[in-house]
This record gives sequence, structure tokens and C-alpha cells, in this order.
Amino acid sequence: MAFRIWLAAVVALYMAFWMQIGGASSAAVTVAILALPTRGAALAKAANRIAATLIGATVSVVISGLFAGERIAMLGAFVCWICLCVFVASYLRGYQAYAAVLSGYTVAIIALVNIDTPQNVFTTMTDRVAAITIGILCVALINDVFGSPPVWRGLDRQIKDIWCEVRSYARDMLSGNAEKPEEAGELLAKIAGLRDQVDIVAHDMADGRYRAAGARSAMLALVEIVQQVRLLSLPGHDDHLAVTVKNQCLIALDGNHSETLAALTRLDEIELSRPDIVAGAVWQIQQAIRFVVSNSLLDDGLSSLREGLEPARDVRLPRRGEFSVALGNATRIGIALLAGTTFLVLAGWPASVSALSITTILCALSATMPNPSKFAVAAMVSFVLASVSAGIVRFYVLTEAQDFVRLAVAIAPVLIFGCLLSVRPAIAGLGLITNNIFLVLLAPSNPQVYNPLTFYSECMFVAFALGVVFLASRLMWPVSTLDKQHAAVRATQKTLAAAAAGAEYSLPALKFDFASQIADYVTSVAGTGRPRREVLKGLLSIHDLSLAAASARFHLEQSSDGPAIHSRIDQLQRAIGSGNGRRLCAGARSILQRMEVGQAGERGALLAAATDLWSAGLVLQHEKRRIRHFCDHGSVRKGDVRWSLH
Repeated sequence: MAFRIWLAAVVALYMAFWMQIGGASSAAVTVAILALPTRGAALAKAANRIAATLIGATVSVVISGLFAGERIAMLGAFVCWICLCVFVASYLRGYQAYAAVLSGYTVAIIALVNIDTPQNVFTTMTDRVAAITIGILCVALINDVFGSPPVWRGLDRQIKDIWCEVRSYARDMLSGNAEKPEEAGELLAKIAGLRDQVDIVAHDMADGRYRAAGARSAMLALVEIVQQVRLLSLPGHDDHLAVTVKNQCLIALDGNHSETLAALTRLDEIELSRPDIVAGAVWQIQQAIRFVVSNSLLDDGLSSLREGLEPARDVRLPRRGEFSVALGNATRIGIALLAGTTFLVLAGWPASVSALSITTILCALSATMPNPSKFAVAAMVSFVLASVSAGIVRFYVLTEAQDFVRLAVAIAPVLIFGCLLSVRPAIAGLGLITNNIFLVLLAPSNPQVYNPLTFYSECMFVAFALGVVFLASRLMWPVSTLDKQHAAVRATQKTLAAAAAGAEYSLPALKFDFASQIADYVTSVAGTGRPRREVLKGLLSIHDLSLAAASARFHLEQSSDGPAIHSRIDQLQRAIGSGNGRRLCAGARSILQRMEVGQAGERGALLAAATDLWSAGLVLQHEKRRIRHFCDHGSVRKGDVRWSLH
């Protein structure tokens, strides 16, 4: 990897020098930004980078044309634009969040540096787009020539490792062991944590979209298995049927899906053919059938990921964000930029626009980090390494001759060292930041400039920007660990309120959204040492109830256009709103009886609706007090959705 990145940077610089592009160092900086270990990651980030650059370039031309010669108006428009980009980035993830902030600070690089010379905006824009394009093409070419590894192999290993943990958890739960909410939360967090890599797989190879679809299907299957195991463990019965059903589920965990599904189907037919149907027995069998089907879909998704074939199902995973967090990020960055601008104006520094541009870049990038304070500290450490390295290379290695070969050899140790740092996940960010700051401070050009005062000023600007980022993350509306926990809990409560009010959902998206909410909570409390068992049990219970309610409503709406069935949808909503688990179970029995009367053509949908109603009733009967505690102390109140639970 280190050799590939160094070679790509050298080729990009040579091409930019040969084409006499202004700001040729941007080509090498692009290579350093795309210094990622896999081909798909580099291409995914490259696609987002070029798209964001084009958006930022277009906005730069618009702002420069509207506010030519008006400094205050241009600065105001720029700050508003960067705040909007940060706000949008808070609702995105991974490279898409990076692209959002890049489209914001590109305006600083193109328009802000030419605030007094708007006639140069177009030239600066074309030079930057050309340099970035050269950098992207060089990275893609070098990766293809030297065989950069694909993403899907690593993702396949991670999914298999998580599946081993999920299977162990399922065995424990099906064997009658006590519930472990911490383990369930950790598993869901690990599953949701694969989201960014799944998005990258689509850029990996020609069949990447099928591999990505297979990975999404496998992730959703893992989420379903965790939830279904939790539901199957709720009744706690030790009767013959319950033991048989759980044994069949244990057999399915070993891969015998077709035989297990056939055995469960026979049991289901026997129970449904009884004169007096036992709803609880039918529910157990139906949940077991869903469990086996999810296991089959997991195998199918993994097969698609490995072979690049179209999976049995293709689901779209939702993107979620919290408005308060997004508003806090945008406000913090806006205040930081306004404070930095005020200081630079009062200080009267020469080239203060360059300082503001660097400040904008680092502030915007910090908004995409899970912990802006840690990012600032890591950037400070990287700045020390990069500034010393850039000073040595510029004033001790390159002073004897204007030779490109000497330049290529001189930057090799620093870039290779930065790439080697990126090998270890714990310090990977240091390597990436070091390489970027090194190339920015070195600023390779043709001819090379050897002005110590200019170099010192650039170092001071970067140090000033890092100080602003650090203070902003600490003092200006910081998003604390407690804020993240509250955001996850509020999102869960809002989903329950919407489900109780009868909102329509995409069931696959809702399932994964629940996993993401649990992941956000588990991640926010990691390392704090605070007990979270009861909170996790409450969140998991609310998720089970919300999903069962949404699924029951969906299947009832799909079952018939008749007024008798649709009247039950209103009854379902009232029963969930009142928190009456017995009424939900009674509704399930009533539906099973209607199936007996002659609803054979809609058997599947009605059976699924009855199963979901029984699931919701069981959750309410077992977790009523815990759910009521969450609702009474959160965003769900009686006046909103008739929630009483008393």
C-alpha cells in the first residue's frame, strides 16, 4: 500500500507539472486523501470527492458572481453555505458525509482566496478540478496495475465472525438461558457498524452492486435472527411443542434449513387443522419458521457477496440522523468560523484569507468525526510530525537542485511512514492526517519556492486552525456522550409513538433502523463504565413492540380490502395505544378463527398479522412496566398517542 500511494503521488505531481496546472500540489494531496488499503474504498471516496468538488466549484462561481467586491456579504454567504453543508453531513455517513463538507470548504479554496480578485475564480476552479481529476486517475491506475485488494473479502470475514457470535447467542437463548441485553446490544452494534463497508463494496468491482446487495441482505438477516431469538425466549414454556420448536431452531443453526423448514411446516399444518386453534402454539411455529427463513437468507446473502450474484432479496438500508445533533454541529462550526474571522480581521495578519481557508477545512472535517476533540488532538500530533518533515525536505533536501527525481525520493520516506502508521487501526488517522498536512505545507511547485517566511506563516495558520477546532469542540455546544445517549433514546421513543399512531414503515428499513439506534446507544456508552442493562432492555423491548405493531398493520392492510379486516386496523392501533396486551392476543385469536371460516386465499398475510399481534401482546405483557417508564419519562406522552399503560 505504501509503495502504491507514493508512486501515485509522484505520477500525479509529474502529470500536474507537465500540464502546468496551477496548484499542482492538489493532485498529490488528493492521492494522500485517497490513501486507503482497498480498491473499493479508494474509488468510493474518489467518486464522492470529484462530485463534491464540482458542487463546491459551482457554488463558488455563484457566490463570487453575486457578491463580487462585497467582502462582508461574501463571507456571510460562505459561512451560511458551510453551515448548511455541515448540517447535511450530520445526516450522512462515511464518504458521503465527507463529500458534504468538502463541497462546503471547496468554496473557501476557490472563492474565498480570491475575495479581492474575483476574476481569478474561474481559473482557480478549473485548476483545482483538473488537479483533483489527475490525482483520482493516478490512484485508480496504480491500484489496478498493482492489484489493490478488494473490500468484499474483509467484509465477508467480518460477517462470518459476527455470525459465529450471533449463533452462540442464539444457542444460549434457545437453550433456556437468561436474557443478555448487553450481548444483544453489542451484536446489533457490530452488525450496524458494517454499514460503511457495505456502501464501499458497490464500488469494488464490476459486480459490486450485487455483492453490496448480498451484504445488505446478510446484515438484515443477522438483525432479524437476534430479534426472533429474543421473541422466542419470551414465553418460557417447557411443553412438548415449545421444546420441539426450539430444537428445530437449533438444528437450523447448523445449516439444515430445508429439512427444518419442512418439519416446521408440517407442525404448522397440524396446529392450524385443529378444531380449536391454539394461538400461542401457532405463534411459536410461525416465529420458528421466520427464524429458519432468516438463516436461509443469511446464507444466500453471503453467497451473493462472495460470488457476485444477484441475491434473493435486495433491501435498502435507511440513513438516520438527529436534528438536534445536526443543528449543534452546524451552529458550532458557524460560531467557530465567525470567531476565527473576527480574530484574523482584528489581528491584521497578512494572507489572513489563507488562514481562514485552512480553519474552514479543519473545522468542517472535524464535524464528520465521532469525537471532534480527539480529532483535534490527533491533528496536532500529526502537525508536529508533518511540519518538521516538510521543513527538512524543503530547506535541506530540495535546495541544491530543481530536480523532480530528487523531489520524488525526498517525499518517499514521509509518505511511506504515514501509510505504515495507517496499518494499525488505533493510529490510522495519524498517518492519513500526517501525509495530508505534509504535502500541504511542502506545497510542491515548479519551480519550487524556498521562502522561510511563507513556510512559517503556513505553519502558523495550520496551528491557529487546529486551536480553533479544539476550542470549538470543547466550548461551543459540544455533543457530549450523554447527548448521544439521549438522542438514541429519543429516536426509539419517537418510533414507538409513530408505530402506535399507525404510521407506515418499510419493514426492512425499520428493522435496520432499530439496530442503528441500539448501535448509537452502545457506542455512546462504550468505555464509560456506566451500567446500561436496564436501559438496553427497555430499548430492545420498545423496538420489539414497535416492529411487531408496524408489521401487523402492514400485513392487515395487505390481507384484504374488506371493511371487516380494515376495522381491525383501528382496533390494533387503539390496543397498542392503550398498552393492552390481552386485547392484542385476542385480536390474534380472532384472525386465526377468520382464517378457519374461509380466508384461504389470504392465508399467508392473515397468519403473519396474527403472529405479529401475538408478538406485540407478549412484549407488552412481559415488559409493560419498563416500556411505561420509558414513555412517561421521554418524548411519548399520553396526549400524543393515547398511551396510558396504567
